[in-house]
Amino acid sequence: MFTRVLLFFFLTTLISSPINAQTPAPVSDPNAVALANKALQALAGSTALSDITIQANATYIAGSDLETGTATLIALGNQQSAVTLNLTNGERQEIRNDGAGVWIGSDGTVHAMAMHNCFIDADWFFPAFSLLALASDPTMVITLVGQEVHSGEQVYHLVLLHNLPEQIPNVALLIQRVTRMDLYLDAVSLLPAALDFNAHPDTDADTNFPVEIRFSAYQSSNGVQAPTRIQKYIQNSLVLDLAVTGVAVNSGVPASVFTLPTVPAGGAQ
Repeated sequence: MFTRVLLFFFLTTLISSPINAQTPAPVSDPNAVALANKALQALAGSTALSDITIQANATYIAGSDLETGTATLIALGNQQSAVTLNLTNGERQEIRNDGAGVWIGSDGTVHAMAMHNCFIDADWFFPAFSLLALASDPTMVITLVGQEVHSGEQVYHLVLLHNLPEQIPNVALLIQRVTRMDLYLDAVSLLPAALDFNAHPDTDADTNFPVEIRFSAYQSSNGVQAPTRIQKYIQNSLVLDLAVTGVAVNSGVPASVFTLPTVPAGGAQ
């Protein structure tokens, strides 16, 4: 489903793009695959992950607006997620489902997320599901940049993206660009330390707003290592600070949790 949505979008928006000479398609690096498997082992051990629900105390910052409250973050695989913030000025929600998504502000109005902002994996708050998808999604590619220092921490730098090599080069390259995620693993524990990707204006997939998710203070929950601090930065500014209070693993989250509500006229992208 996700691949079909991805392909439809780029074929319809880039149908007039010139066809360039074929460029070599990226392929997964065996060293990166091996490191990803070790990271999964560090995260989940022998547990076969299917879903996760994270409860947290939340601080939300948007310019001069600072709100506090609680948060619930749910992921079922790497393409379905629901994030609910119960804050001082009301509830905010974001739901992702197979290449589509909506956001709901504190006024309760439903808005469609721009399609090109739905191609980054939905499990941004627990990227273990992205690593799991490498074994089942033939469009996913992972490479190892190397060992480096990120935010003062020694890490392994991995790059994950989607590749559709049969498409015209302009389409394939744009897909690779807007689906790229940079995952940084702690060099000792191999647990995710940070996840970087780009968001974009609703009407412009070519303009990037850098996003970074930082993970820290891991603790074991039902045999799975989960961060107890999750912070979201947009353009280097902290916008969401989560202090995790509870984690439920493989609780049997139903797919209905990720059903997208109807978008009223004027809210579509």
